[in-house]
Amino acid sequence: MTVRTVYRLVGVKPDPVSMLDILDLEQYDDLECTVTVPEERLGCPSLLVSGQFAIDRTSLCDEVRQLTGHDVNLPRLDAAALLIAAVAGQVFAVGFDQGWRLVPDEYKDPTFGLRVAVRAVDPGQVHDVVRRRLSGRGRLDATRVASGARISEIGLTQYNELVGELGGRLQARRLGLPGDGEVKVVGSAGLRMPLPTEPRVFRDSLAALVNIAAAEPHPDLAFVEAIAPIRTPAVIQRLDAILDTALTNPADGTVNAAVPTALMDRATAACAYSLTIGGTRLRNLAAPTIADLRACTAGSAQPTRALRTGRIFLHGEAGEPLGSASAIKWVETWKVEGNRHYFLVEGKWYESGTDYLDAIDRDVTRLIATTPSLTLPPWYPGEHERDYNERVQKEASVDRFLCLDRKTVRTELHHHNGLEVCDLLGPGGELVCVKPAEGAGPLSHLVVQALAGVQALFYEEDARAKFRELVLKESDGARSIPPEYRPHKVVLGIHLKTGKPLTSTTLFPLARIALANMARTLRHDVDVEVIGIPPAIGLVGNP
Repeated sequence: MTVRTVYRLVGVKPDPVSMLDILDLEQYDDLECTVTVPEERLGCPSLLVSGQFAIDRTSLCDEVRQLTGHDVNLPRLDAAALLIAAVAGQVFAVGFDQGWRLVPDEYKDPTFGLRVAVRAVDPGQVHDVVRRRLSGRGRLDATRVASGARISEIGLTQYNELVGELGGRLQARRLGLPGDGEVKVVGSAGLRMPLPTEPRVFRDSLAALVNIAAAEPHPDLAFVEAIAPIRTPAVIQRLDAILDTALTNPADGTVNAAVPTALMDRATAACAYSLTIGGTRLRNLAAPTIADLRACTAGSAQPTRALRTGRIFLHGEAGEPLGSASAIKWVETWKVEGNRHYFLVEGKWYESGTDYLDAIDRDVTRLIATTPSLTLPPWYPGEHERDYNERVQKEASVDRFLCLDRKTVRTELHHHNGLEVCDLLGPGGELVCVKPAEGAGPLSHLVVQALAGVQALFYEEDARAKFRELVLKESDGARSIPPEYRPHKVVLGIHLKTGKPLTSTTLFPLARIALANMARTLRHDVDVEVIGIPPAIGLVGNP
């Protein structure tokens, strides 16, 4: 199997005639193509287009002649094949070599590959993430992790970043592929995946994609689709009108150029750009700028509409097309209306912060363990925190839980009152911080303590040394930690004095925000787990 990109086509009927109608072969004057219908072998409605792009003289010939004075003539042939097939009533396209250039972008489902990825990729084996921050600055960030990482370690701001590409590993069987192993896929507009060459397996794989795309997203990846674009026509028209004013004002600095996510890789290979907007065409641009877009829309009464209907093309070194996108997708901006902040990204308007509360609840829900990794006993009515921690050590033994409540280490940074690193040291070196609470204040203190303890052990040499000494002393030599010790997990044990079970909704709002922010701060290095400590019903503790 060879890795190829599968696109889902929209607005195309599942028959060869309709499939052929979408291909604008006349725009490729140098393509000598052959059209066949391999339906009998594939066992599904299909169309195959193949040929070559013949370029008589590549651009490097002129460069060599100008530099050396010697004329060279180096033609280039680019092979192209495109297979379009319909399975389960849906139409798919697969390009071979330069074949992807034959499918007009307006027929490609722009979210198909990403939709499959958030439903099939293992959240613990994420390899690629490309995202945009809602800032209007045109910034596109890519994270590549060759060995894979948990999505929580990637560093996404879930309520303020748009994910345009997601890649990772999943079981081959989920894609209808043979074998029990894993394969890697990358999803954006299309899905880059191993493509089977046996017809039955090919059909099964496309059918599997249909089923995956129709399923619910993985809970740990659902946030990717949580930030939805504005769909109210009146709001979009109003924001487009605000952008019209900005485009006609060269002094407006809120409009910036951007590269569409789907063209990110091709943009690195592009040698020139051309713009077709309204009745204006610009050629051989080094890169499209906002000044170029303003020049193209200068005579338009509605510049934003002109950008939505115009296109920007990428060209290779010999002038060959590398792809194109609607001109509006090359523009990013931010606009303020009253107290509301709006951002234009990839041609769509978004409002900042609409997913903030949901993102906080998702984060906190994920932190609260349904199956805790450590067992903490119930809390006696009226029991003080110090008494509880000492009881945990007594009932479980020093080997499992070492009580360090109110035991501090003095460091260069924490030299006045010292730093209480944790309340309990867990059996695997976990830092366990415990707090009973009937308000947000104590829990905010708990979060600050946990964060300060972790960061001290990570970044302060004297903190690590003195913490090792403290553990050895308080355990009477029964516990020790190595010099290279760094905490891998921090556990927050929370007892709600209200008697309610610990959930995202029963936690106080400020505590929820503090927990989510702490977890995001530590996500690259330390796991964060929250354990609800229930009351011991019917028992009397120490008042």
